[in-house]
Amino acid sequence: MTRCVSRWKAAIVAVLPALFALSSALVGTAWLVDAVAPASPPAQSSYVGGDTCLACHDIGEAFAKNPHYESWKDESLPWSERGCETCHRAGQAHVDAGGDAELIFNFKKVTARESSDQCLSCHLQQEERANFLRGEHGLNSVACTECHTVHAPQQKEGLLSARTPALCYDCHNEVRSQFNKPFHHKVHEGLMSCTDCHNQHGGFNLRQLRASTGTDLVCYECHADKQGPFVFEHAPVKVEGCTLCHDVHGSSNPRLLKRSEVRFLCLECHADTPGVFGPGTPSFHNLAQTRWQNCTTCHVNIHGSNLSPVFFE
Repeated sequence: MTRCVSRWKAAIVAVLPALFALSSALVGTAWLVDAVAPASPPAQSSYVGGDTCLACHDIGEAFAKNPHYESWKDESLPWSERGCETCHRAGQAHVDAGGDAELIFNFKKVTARESSDQCLSCHLQQEERANFLRGEHGLNSVACTECHTVHAPQQKEGLLSARTPALCYDCHNEVRSQFNKPFHHKVHEGLMSCTDCHNQHGGFNLRQLRASTGTDLVCYECHADKQGPFVFEHAPVKVEGCTLCHDVHGSSNPRLLKRSEVRFLCLECHADTPGVFGPGTPSFHNLAQTRWQNCTTCHVNIHGSNLSPVFFE
């Protein structure tokens, strides 16, 4: 059997040169090279250096405060990997033409995908941004430059073109009204940021939440006491998750519940519980009486309990 396999291998190796010669004669070999060889980068002589850029563009003082300036200071790197031409590409033709804007990579004059691809040539290697092209912003052609600006950022951290959450509201205006409700996560107060929960560069989860599995892991970062595991688990918490009961951005309820009163939320599932409705009901669950209308007065550990199957403790 081994001898037979060896003969087949020898026969295949013998005919490979002939097959390659035939394909070359028919269509040439250029397509084979182009299929595997990356495009050649511009020669180093095409780069004029960042100092040349500053002769016309008065951005030196501002750029010196920029994280990108760290590469500029590293003189061991060629100009293709530091300074302006890292992002704007080789500038020799641009300089020779007296500053012709068509002969330099201009982020304002290219498509969103081309603009983002230029940024991602460096930043795609970072875990935070590794899924950008498959995230909601990437799929909807939101370019990096719509949120970030390298030369004159309004917020130094992240080089943002405006401060958050106002920057997020430019597109997500429906969320602004939710945060204006009486009870909300403290984003407007500056104690939290949208990006504490969402990975704006492309998360792997629903709504780009910062969790690898399950949306509730983001909530447990702050509300760890609700995570469990519990001996007696409230089924909706385990199956549906936090957002079944809570409006995470803002609500008219102090616990960010989806209903203004606890009982209305509970009754969406427990409407068939015996002795809940009606003034003549002989039960301590009679919701016609004010004293029984707040379910969590008794069912205090409604997220789950280690002691009580009805979450009394």
